Amino acid sequence: MKNDFDFIKEKFDTDGVKAPDSITENTVFAQLDGVKPVKVKKSKKGMVIGITSAAAASVAVITAGAFIAANVLSQPIGTPVAISGTAKLMQFNTRDEIRQAVGDAIQFQNNLNNYGVIDGGDWYEALDGAAAGNSEKVFSAESAVGSASGSSGGSSSHNSTYVQHTGVDEADNIKTDSEYIYYLSPTSNGMRNQIQIYRAAQKDTELVSEITELNDNNFREFYVNGDRLVILSQNYYRDSVTEAAVYDITDRSAPKLMDSFSQSGSYVSSRMIDDTLYMVSDYYANREDYMPSTYYRNATPDEVPVSCTYSVETPANSNFLVVSSVDTKDGAKALSTKSILGSAEDVYCNQDYLYVTASEYEAQDYSNVINRFASLYKPTTVKTQIVKFSLNDSLDAVASCYVNGQVNNQYSLDEHNGNLRVATTSINELTDYDVNNLYVLDSGLNQIGAVEGFAENESIKAVRYMGDTAYVITYEQTDPLFVIDLTNPSDPQILGEVKISGFSTMLVPVDENTVLGIGYNTDEYYYTDMEVQDGIKIVTFDVTDKTNPQVKDTKVFKNYNSAVQYNPKALLVNPERNDYTIPFAYYSGYYSDGNSYSGVINFKVTDGKIDIVDEYRSDVFASNDSVSTEVDRCVYIGNTIYMLGEKWNYGSVDSIENAYDIYRTAIDCVEYK
Repeated sequence: MKNDFDFIKEKFDTDGVKAPDSITENTVFAQLDGVKPVKVKKSKKGMVIGITSAAAASVAVITAGAFIAANVLSQPIGTPVAISGTAKLMQFNTRDEIRQAVGDAIQFQNNLNNYGVIDGGDWYEALDGAAAGNSEKVFSAESAVGSASGSSGGSSSHNSTYVQHTGVDEADNIKTDSEYIYYLSPTSNGMRNQIQIYRAAQKDTELVSEITELNDNNFREFYVNGDRLVILSQNYYRDSVTEAAVYDITDRSAPKLMDSFSQSGSYVSSRMIDDTLYMVSDYYANREDYMPSTYYRNATPDEVPVSCTYSVETPANSNFLVVSSVDTKDGAKALSTKSILGSAEDVYCNQDYLYVTASEYEAQDYSNVINRFASLYKPTTVKTQIVKFSLNDSLDAVASCYVNGQVNNQYSLDEHNGNLRVATTSINELTDYDVNNLYVLDSGLNQIGAVEGFAENESIKAVRYMGDTAYVITYEQTDPLFVIDLTNPSDPQILGEVKISGFSTMLVPVDENTVLGIGYNTDEYYYTDMEVQDGIKIVTFDVTDKTNPQVKDTKVFKNYNSAVQYNPKALLVNPERNDYTIPFAYYSGYYSDGNSYSGVINFKVTDGKIDIVDEYRSDVFASNDSVSTEVDRCVYIGNTIYMLGEKWNYGSVDSIENAYDIYRTAIDCVEYK
């Protein structure tokens, strides 16, 4: 007789349905772990005719979970997923189709929120029908049209923002050129913010102009591109609109607004290549407003055309990913806009393609199926939606897919030789343990290779790709660096690993044999087994032998923290000096010396060894009973490092009326040693 698991798998395969993870051989045995042995009763022909009630109940739970998962998978807005891990984009034909799809997504999400699983009700309802109880269907699978087709730059005179790809600029809250520093800072009332422009002159540095928010916009990030300043902002009072405002800063003392372009949704991220801005927002569509729009300043909004609107195959909610390309050379001229029914959370971009990712959650609550076993609630599973755009004149949406798990940040993705590599952390639904994966997808985002399930009970904290090698940091109580060979994209292999305490949140290629890690030092909390983050840790890994990576050197700064621990752009790289600078703040702990100070740490890496050149403690950035301030970011111009941050004069607050009149920008500088 054929193995039962093979038989079940064959039935799913022949029916065109992917067998859910809950009934793989390993997960079934994990479900049965701890259940009393089955008492087998056999007929004369040797067939099993009875099992214990405990085992039967477990099988019932597994079967119910399989039914639910299969039911959800078979109800997408479009053709069901036929290839594991792959989903294609669908293009809409009419506004009614879009309205119906948004309604479907809203109803689907409501069912998940209310019940955790689909309860068998008809959740394919139009927006108006959903409100009125009408189940008339407008958009369906048949109406779809199938598939739609780091580094850090810098010159010898000043730094550029630390970016993932050379030639692809990233927005930031601080920029510099050879003469000026641009900084996004809170204004005096603490509720609005502004762009400040300083003329850099060491101790004589002066503020020459400020750009304050317009129309209740909240500045998020900005670019400096020659004599153009491009500010990305979000307006929370106009249904979350993202705006790109372009200023002429030929005269730095008098910036002039040239024009602005806006699109629906909350600001997610952006990139700039030469003069072209790519802006991404996440728009929540409701029953009244379901079409994303674009508009210029003081102009009437224009809906994104139906011909430019798509859907991922199984949207989990009614959010639209909206992406536009904008020419900023002579203002803010929109070149193209696309909207995708599917969320947006993060962006990876090279000079050819832009990828937008979003986490999609699936509740696995079986209690509504078998109430007796409600305690078998499974943790929420997550997958990552990826949508790929070609950076051509039309900004074509070319592919979409899902991968298991959740990405850590943009550095979890990388494209090489036409293939996209994606590192994720997922949950083993039966053990509630994190596991980690690395997927290789072809140009159509079809999975062609994977290594899955490594570093159980740990999660990814940092990833960096160097050619055909991926370096992955995971963490639970130690910091393993995994070296993964991607030479054969269809068969990724873990070559080696090395463990240390703490964990790195950023990996920086130093040379072909050395990787720099910057992150957190960890230690046991007093007399407990609980680990706490208690400082900055800088480490170098020797990867000369990829099968046996080694820790080359380590520096620990106890009770220090730095913006670079959570923001890679805070790393200052000087290619001329071959050194690195990071901002820091030191806060006294319970058993420390009682001092608090802030500044920058400048260091070099030579033959894998970390040489601390200088730890400069600023007199401007200090904390006491009435003032709290720390260096947030730093830049260099020539041989001078400039430090900027926020000064919080909370000791001056004596009434609620001036409670927000406490924020100021602090600035200091130091000469390179």
